Amino acid sequence: MSLTEFSYYIRRVLPVAIIFVLLIFTISYFINFYLRYLENNKPKPVIAPKIFGKIRPPQIKNATSSGYFSFLLDTIEGQPITTTDSARVYFVPKPAVRFGYREKILLMAKTLGFDVEKTPYSLVDNIAIFEDENRSLEINITNFNFKYESFPDRNLIATSTALFPSEREIENKAIDFLKRINRYPDELAKGMIRLIYIKYDPVFQDFVEVKNREEANVVEVDFYRQNINERPVFSPSFFKSQNYVIMTFNEEIDYEVIKAQVAFFERSDSQYDLYPIKSADLAWEELIKGKGKVVAATEGQREVAIKKIDLGYYDFDSYQSFLQPVYLFLGDNNFAAYVEAIPDQWLVREDQVEGN
Repeated sequence: MSLTEFSYYIRRVLPVAIIFVLLIFTISYFINFYLRYLENNKPKPVIAPKIFGKIRPPQIKNATSSGYFSFLLDTIEGQPITTTDSARVYFVPKPAVRFGYREKILLMAKTLGFDVEKTPYSLVDNIAIFEDENRSLEINITNFNFKYESFPDRNLIATSTALFPSEREIENKAIDFLKRINRYPDELAKGMIRLIYIKYDPVFQDFVEVKNREEANVVEVDFYRQNINERPVFSPSFFKSQNYVIMTFNEEIDYEVIKAQVAFFERSDSQYDLYPIKSADLAWEELIKGKGKVVAATEGQREVAIKKIDLGYYDFDSYQSFLQPVYLFLGDNNFAAYVEAIPDQWLVREDQVEGN
C-alpha cells in the first residue's frame, strides 16, 4: 500500500473512529449519571437503636435557656452543616462500693497530708469527708472521684509573684499529683490538657482568668477525656474541665496544689448502641426557639453571633447512665451552648418516667 493510499483510508476511517469514541464516552457518562441518581435517591436505611431504646437526654446543669438570647449565624459555611446521620451512645455502668475502699481512701488522704488517725473521716452517703484546719477532701467511695481544697492565705497569693516553670513542666507536676493519689484515668491521660492562667482578686474575693501568664499568680491545669470516634468531648462548662489541678508557684516552695478535682465516669467500650442524629438545621432551630442549654456567656449578653457549630460527646460531672452526643454552638464573647443531638422520639423526659 502506498503512502497516498494509506493517507486516504485514514481520512475515511478517522471521522468514524472519533464518532465511535465520543459515542462510547456519552453512553458511559449517562450510565454513570443514572447510577449516581439511583444511589442518591434510594431509600436510606432506617437507623434505630436496638439495645437501649429510649434514653434520658443529657442532664446539663447550671445552664440557662437559649430563649433569653437572639442569634445570628456567622460561620464560614453560612449555614448549619450536618456531618453525620448517626452516632454511638455508650452505657456508663453505675459505680458500686468496692471491697477495700477504706484502705484506698485513707492512703489518698495520707498522700495529701491528712493525719488520718487524728482526723477521722465522716461518711455522707457515698462521700468520705476529711477535714482539718488547713484543707478539705471529699472522696466518692464507689469510684474514688475526689475534690480537694487547701486554705492558703489568698491575700498573700494575690500579692506574691509567681515563678512559673515551662508549660510542659507545669503539666507534668499536675500529672504527677494525680498519679500520686492514684486517680489519673487512662482516657484523661490520652486526652487534651489545657492551661488557664488566673489570679486572685481580693476585691471580688475570687480567682479570675487573665490573658497573660505575667499577670497570673495561679495556674489551672484542665484535663479532658480523649476524643471518641474522632468526635471531641465537651465538659459541662465547655471552657473549663471538671477534671483539674490548680497550683501556685513561688520562691519558698516548688509548687502547692490549692485545689483539685477529678469527676470522671468510666464508659463501657463494648456496651453501646447506634442512634440517629438530628440535622444541624433542626438543632439550630431548637437553639433559636429556646431549647438550647447555655453554659457560658458574658454577663448582660443578649445578642450572640454563632461562629462555630460542632458535634461531640457531653462529658458529665455527676453520674448519668449514657455518654451521648450533643451539638455545640460557640459564639462571640466566650458564648457556649448545647443542644440535644438525639431526636426527641428516642428520648424520655423526667415527666415521662413511670411513677413521676
